[in-house]
Amino acid sequence: MNVLLSRAGLALIWASLTLVALWARPLTPIDETRYAGVAWEMWLRGDWLVPFINGAPYSHKPPLLFWLINLGWGLFGVHDWVPRLVTALVTLADAVLVGALARRLWPDEPRTAQWAPWAFYGCMSVVLFGTTLMFDLLMTFTVLLGLFGLLGAWRRDGVGNWLLYGLGIGLGLLGKGPAILIYLLPAALLAPWWMGERYRGGWRRWYRQVGLALLGGFGLALCWAIPAAIHGGAEYRGMILWGQTAGRVVKSFAHAHPLWWYLPVVPLILLPWSLWLPAWRAVPALRDEFGAPGRFCLSWFLAGLLAFSLISGKQVHYLLPLLPALTLLVARLLTLRPAAGPADRLAVALVLSPFVLLGGVVLVAALWPPRSSWPQWIGALSPLAGLALIALALAWGLLLRRGDAGRWLAVLPAAFSALLYVGVFRVIVPFYQLEQVSDAMWAQQAQGHRVAVTTQFEDQYPFARHMSRPLELVADDRLQAWARANPRAVLVARHKRLSEEQRAAALVVEPFRRGYAVLWQAATLAAHPDYLDELASGLPVAAGDE
Repeated sequence: MNVLLSRAGLALIWASLTLVALWARPLTPIDETRYAGVAWEMWLRGDWLVPFINGAPYSHKPPLLFWLINLGWGLFGVHDWVPRLVTALVTLADAVLVGALARRLWPDEPRTAQWAPWAFYGCMSVVLFGTTLMFDLLMTFTVLLGLFGLLGAWRRDGVGNWLLYGLGIGLGLLGKGPAILIYLLPAALLAPWWMGERYRGGWRRWYRQVGLALLGGFGLALCWAIPAAIHGGAEYRGMILWGQTAGRVVKSFAHAHPLWWYLPVVPLILLPWSLWLPAWRAVPALRDEFGAPGRFCLSWFLAGLLAFSLISGKQVHYLLPLLPALTLLVARLLTLRPAAGPADRLAVALVLSPFVLLGGVVLVAALWPPRSSWPQWIGALSPLAGLALIALALAWGLLLRRGDAGRWLAVLPAAFSALLYVGVFRVIVPFYQLEQVSDAMWAQQAQGHRVAVTTQFEDQYPFARHMSRPLELVADDRLQAWARANPRAVLVARHKRLSEEQRAAALVVEPFRRGYAVLWQAATLAAHPDYLDELASGLPVAAGDE
């Protein structure tokens, strides 16, 4: 077996990229710091039932990811890299489950199952999101687990397979909420179409089993939701049991984004396979033998894509739990048209073009004279990073021309992402870390002083330090009253500009984005209310909480 397609090879490349990613950047605002902050408050409180942020119940997401982070801290100690390691481990599990699904879809085609994990991990979107602290690859795991059980119920029935399907639903509800139904229900409901044959126990029995699995999944989620609703208070209870879901449904069909918004996104998340001509040339062969496995993948992907297209709150990462349906078909295409030989020049040029283009963007940005309206980190980029990215893509072109083209292409996203982390992300990170402000906040809290943040820094905890107590969030219209009431406390605010007088009066001033992060003594703000007249505009609501 070629080492590039072996499980050991997959584990080696995953481990290498994960180490580079965890070394190259810490948690970054807004989503990652928000979710790490929720997990940290869970750790401080020792309360695994109701998530909190800034001392208030956090109802936007269920607790499964926060539980996993706390479990990681219990095993490895409290480090900033642990939350992202959780995502990385989940991504590796996703790749393994994709291979397991391929074995159930094509039991007589072991080479397809061999290709499937690499077709999944060979997507640029997967390797980039695979070390990012977000919910979608965890949701992907619950989807794959549920569909693995559903395929088992198709192949050989059995209570255990239906339990797996219900477990996928339950874990998905605990992972990100009712969105799991968009990913898992269509394949079950469309079974008569994709199976192409009568279910051995009759369709009434099939749908009865689906209904029981749904009940089991909701029952599992309610084992958390009911106690959390009781202990979280009336407002939290209303949000998790009804408010969040109802509110999002109302907003979701407001059509803020057009229906076609996801259509150009799909080829992007499938890169580089969406540009790989040898796979496309095998489409006629796949069409001839499409059958139940192909229709299963289409029912999973197309139904989910349609549902999310109808929802206005569109984000690229919402499609990640649907991506394995496409990579399974890619794996089958690569099996039908073996990619052991060298690729032709057109195929190589086309598939490498986005990588060369990205390297070119970095090179031009590093060489272009900086402008005041640009983010500060652009001026810190090195042209060597852009040249290195271009050189890597061109060198990979030689590998694709020499032989084993598909195998080398499966490794390219990981190699390119590792270089991107080292040459680009590691340069950008210091502009978002606020190490001076964080150290000062930690020191103030260690001295027993209250530490608060304005809404401009909401959800960006834990910065570079782990505070021993939750930060206090102060609304903009309460800043002066709070400062007068707590003269010994300190407050972090974000300013567009600062006068020399303000700089001299502040405890710490640190450049942040296109302005400054400032640590103030509350007594100073109480004496000089005008210091807060020009706060920077608040940060946008992150996609994860839409």
